[in-house]
Amino acid sequence: MPLAIVTGANTGLGFETAVALASKGFEVLITSRSTLKGNAAVSRITEANPMAKVSMMELDLASMESINKFVSAYRASFGAWDVLVNNAGAKILSNYAETDFGVEYHYGVNAVGHFALTMDLLKHRAGNSRVVSVASIVARFAPSKLGPAGSKQNYQAGMSYSASKLANLAFALELENLLGSESFSSLAAHPGFARAEPYGPKTTRFFESFLAQSAKAGARPIVEAATNKNIPGGSYLGPKYLELWGDSAAAKIPSRLTTHELSQNWKILENLSGKKLIV
Repeated sequence: MPLAIVTGANTGLGFETAVALASKGFEVLITSRSTLKGNAAVSRITEANPMAKVSMMELDLASMESINKFVSAYRASFGAWDVLVNNAGAKILSNYAETDFGVEYHYGVNAVGHFALTMDLLKHRAGNSRVVSVASIVARFAPSKLGPAGSKQNYQAGMSYSASKLANLAFALELENLLGSESFSSLAAHPGFARAEPYGPKTTRFFESFLAQSAKAGARPIVEAATNKNIPGGSYLGPKYLELWGDSAAAKIPSRLTTHELSQNWKILENLSGKKLIV
């Protein structure tokens, strides 16, 4: 039975991704910052699908100590993984915050945390494996300067979040450039306009209440990227209609992501995480 790891899968898109992968015959390991919420998610999945093989491990991507502990515990309890879905993410915060390792919170969790986790887990991948990084349509609105955006003195939540999501996409593409082969692939996917945990200003939640597709629908491009071996590494998937709603289709990669920008983004993530690609 192939093994899939889905980060941040106790709710929303991650949960629906885990449900779908379990239904497709994967053993699923979900991660959650909260053991209580993570175990509740496992129960929900197995109650609906008694044949599902699902387990949970605690992981906080805002803490390098937590990431290191997770990898050690994974190595002790599991074999090689087949699919890694880098889904967990910091939602848009009203006030400036930093991770335990001193990076702007959105960028630290979404980009640096996942980079560090992936670099450590690549050593434990199966003979044929795939990494899927969850980006966002707002990546195209990221600041022109790569890296974390915002400070205590000058903070714009949307800009900080979009910077982190551009980094997710750039990471996925460069990982494919560096490691892509017949036995390994790296892809990115985004959910379009989908309901997840409530976050952002009241106006966002208002429009989301009747315009957004469900988390289950939003997870479709992620699941497709994770399971459809006919889709090559380096692909970017999103919803079909305006990249907001509908079935999976190819998503537009921002033209700014040149070979140079992909390389620069990788170096930033290396420097902020202290991790390097060792395979």
